[in-house]
Amino acid sequence: MQIVLRPVNDRFLKEVIFPAFEVGVMDAGAGFAHLSKYLIDEQSVLMLEALMESRVGGSFFGLEDTRWNDLLYRALFYEWERHPTGWKIGLAHQGYAAPWEESFHVTLMLEDVKYPYFDDARADQYRRQFWVQPNMACGLATLMTGTWDPFPRFPPDQVLTMAGGGMYAPQAGIARADWSWRPMLTINQWAARLPNALSELLEREIKRLKPIEVPEKHEILDFWLGRVPEPPMLAVSFSGLGPRTGEWIREIGTLARLVRNTARKQYGLTAVLSRPELAAGRMQTVDG
Repeated sequence: MQIVLRPVNDRFLKEVIFPAFEVGVMDAGAGFAHLSKYLIDEQSVLMLEALMESRVGGSFFGLEDTRWNDLLYRALFYEWERHPTGWKIGLAHQGYAAPWEESFHVTLMLEDVKYPYFDDARADQYRRQFWVQPNMACGLATLMTGTWDPFPRFPPDQVLTMAGGGMYAPQAGIARADWSWRPMLTINQWAARLPNALSELLEREIKRLKPIEVPEKHEILDFWLGRVPEPPMLAVSFSGLGPRTGEWIREIGTLARLVRNTARKQYGLTAVLSRPELAAGRMQTVDG
């Protein structure tokens, strides 16, 4: 699977998109009508008008219409700006895309001190268990499982399905889908905790490698914290990462930069899980 993370304007989701989903999972026409009150982006309006003229019945769930799929991706993964008369698409912000399992692995390394990343078999078992029962204290890793926090007022798996996964249990307070979201305030909290989490991960590896020294430890931390643009060349591999250490260090730095930049812009963050061929096609539609 592929994971794609993108900054998103919280106000747009809360004011425009989520209310449309709340009514649209029962009545697609009512959802389209809500969107029509707010969207002034020309291409999006044309898609929306075509959908309304076709008198699509039923709900958003299972709606098989290319125009709806394209409009949905524009709504969720473009950058939207508020104007006096409504919302339109602005400049796109840089996101993050990578193989899901690798990203999930480094995220658990960063957020979960109990994750046995240095042992392949135990790490694989731990990831499987985390997938079944995510630890909500590990925010970014939980986002990558498609788990929602806070709990949404609509079933997200009935709006967008990419890899076929989903669950909506209001009584248990559990919602999971192939896509998920975290609000601006949550991203701000992640960014505030990030320097400590990065330092602690580095210290764990330094202790694990003893008596071998890690001469690049300061340069690694500087890269993770965004003080330098590139990671150092390594004389010693991290014990849990082996010959691909450099790639993992870069991946952690990329995720850390995304969280910092998203918090700096005062945005939320969306995530979508998909099969690679679907992700490539949809993301091309969005960026194009």
